[in-house]
This record gives sequence, C-alpha cells and structure tokens, in this order.
Amino acid sequence: MAKYFTLFSLCIITNCALAQNIVPTTIKELPAGTVKFQGGTNTCWSFSTTSMIETQLIQSDNENIDISEIYTSRNMFIEKAKRYILSGGTTLFEAGALSHDALFGIQKYGAIPNEFYPREKAVAFSMRSKIQLDEILKNYLDSVLKNKPINPNWLAGFIKKHDDIVGVPPEKFTWHGKEYTPITFEQEVLKFNPDDYVTITSFTHHPFYKNFALEIPDNFLMAEPYLNVPLDELINIAGSTIQKGYPLTVDMDVSNNGWNTGNSGYALFEGTRFHNVADPDTSEMAYSPGLRQQLFETLETQDDHLIHVVGIAKSKSGKLFFILKDSMGIRGPFQGHDYISINYFGINALAITIPKKALDPKYLPMVNTTPGRGL
Repeated sequence: MAKYFTLFSLCIITNCALAQNIVPTTIKELPAGTVKFQGGTNTCWSFSTTSMIETQLIQSDNENIDISEIYTSRNMFIEKAKRYILSGGTTLFEAGALSHDALFGIQKYGAIPNEFYPREKAVAFSMRSKIQLDEILKNYLDSVLKNKPINPNWLAGFIKKHDDIVGVPPEKFTWHGKEYTPITFEQEVLKFNPDDYVTITSFTHHPFYKNFALEIPDNFLMAEPYLNVPLDELINIAGSTIQKGYPLTVDMDVSNNGWNTGNSGYALFEGTRFHNVADPDTSEMAYSPGLRQQLFETLETQDDHLIHVVGIAKSKSGKLFFILKDSMGIRGPFQGHDYISINYFGINALAITIPKKALDPKYLPMVNTTPGRGL
C-alpha cells in the first residue's frame, strides 16, 4: 500500500478503538447531512447523488438542506417511460439509474425540499409491498403497448399511477419565507449545472484517456460519456477529490466477497465472505487491472449500489479506506457509514462521479460532456 501514501500525500498513522470495532483514523471527512434510508426503492443513485449535492450546499452556503430524492426518481421514471414506449418496450425500465441521471433530472425538472415531497411514503410502500413501484409502473406501460395505436394520454395515466402510490408533488411551495417552483428552487438555491460534474472509470476494453458509455444495465441511455483512465489514476482521483474538499459518488459492487458493512462496517477484498471482522488491518487479496477486467467481463462485478463518499481514513498499519455514507440506513457498527479498503475499491468500484473543479486540469481537455439525454 506504500504507493498510495504517495498518491494521496498522506502521512497520519494512528488508530482508535470503539467497542469491539477498531476504527481507522479519519484523515479527511466532509460535512454531510444525516444518513437516510432508501428502503426497497432501489433508488440509491438518487439518494447518493442528492447527498453529494447537499454536502456542497453545506460547504458553499452553510445551508443543510434535506432534498427530496423521490422527486428526482419520479421524474426519471417519466424519462424512462417515454423511451420505453417509443422503443416498443425494448429499452430498460426499472428503478435503477446512475448519478448522471440524477444530475440531469434535477436540471430538467428542478428539486424540492423533502418536507414538501417526503421520501418516507415511498420507502414505507417499498417495505410493505410484495410488488415494487417500478414493476407496477412497467406493468402499466406493457398494458399501454398491447393496443396500437396507443392511447395518446398514456403519460397522464402513468404519472397518476406513480403519484397515487408516492404522492403528488407540489407545483409551488414556500421555503424560508419565499415561494418557489421546483425549477426556481433549483436555479436560485441549488444553482445547479450537471455539466459541472464528470464520471470516471477504468477498464481495459476501451482506450485510456477517451470517453465511452460503460456497458452496465443502469446506464440505460448508453449515452453518458465515462472518462477512462488507468486504475491507479482512478483511485488517485477519488482520493484527491476528498483531499481537496469535494464530495463524490461511487458506483459499487456490494455483493462480492468481502462486503460486510452491515456486520463489521468494513469492505475488504477477501477470497471468501467474512463476518463481524473488527480489524481493518485484516490481510487482503491483491487487486490488479487484469483481475478487475476479468471480474467485470464475467459479470461477477456488477453495478449494485451507488454511495456517497464523504472521507478518507487510515488504519494502524497504514491501509487507506474511503468512508461512505450509505443510504441503506443507520445500521452496522458505524451507524450507516462504511469503511471501504483501497483493495476492495480497486476491484469493485465501477465508476465515480465528481465535481469538475476537483479534477486535475490535465484531464479537462479529455472530458466529453455532450451525451444524449432525455426526450
């Protein structure tokens, strides 16, 4: 791990203990709102990206705003539904998506504080229903496609189907004494531009320092440009983003061996799944670009979960960890925060989304920010 001391320019080697779990020493941690629970909504992409935006608002305006994740997921359901209908049901329609979808959705539709369109109703439905919202909506779309020409008012019916379950968002709301629409709230409070962000990955089946659409199911538009860099550079960019004081999200496989954050708080790159490991200095397998590529191409590494990265920590022996704020809720020994080793990250982090301001200027000419989005 010595090479990553150089990459991150880190030099703190201490540790502390909490109950039965040895806690790595925090080197850098960004301010963030409270841990939220996504339930069974499968909208981690919205929860993590919203949390990233909330952190930036805390930093820039000292304003801790709880933004509705469900409003963004609602609007991306609408975008997916339009494509699904026009494709005759051949495109992907499910709850999953990625950070760039949330960023696009906030720009196009605006945003709402959670108090006016609360996540709690959607989460409660997801926890009690045997059929999830995306399946209900897809069944509706499939019924529309059975008769051609289709009903020209199908979209109104689709939105009603969604809102009957989750709730109707307000067209206007009063926040801090001023009236807003979702669009004016985005423009005046969030001051948001999705082109201020870039998504970065590392795979060898495409050339480095070029852009491509990563072939994963949740990249449903297959249009978003990912900047492809060597693996060490991907890890370095993630670490330096936090060191510079910027948040990021990571698209992560959380079902491979070694992910046991609910039990131990840690994800370590292990050959077998372990339980209740309290020592971050547990030995790990080595990672490499070749193994990473193999596990991706054999579909062992999948885009399971999108998580907000809020910090970096170091174990007693000097192993580096990313600190994640996880929308699976307040669980595990670290109350909804996960410690992800560099080795686990190197194999299982499919991509990161970061503010462009955090990126070394040498990469900026390589960044393509003109994907085909929306309808």
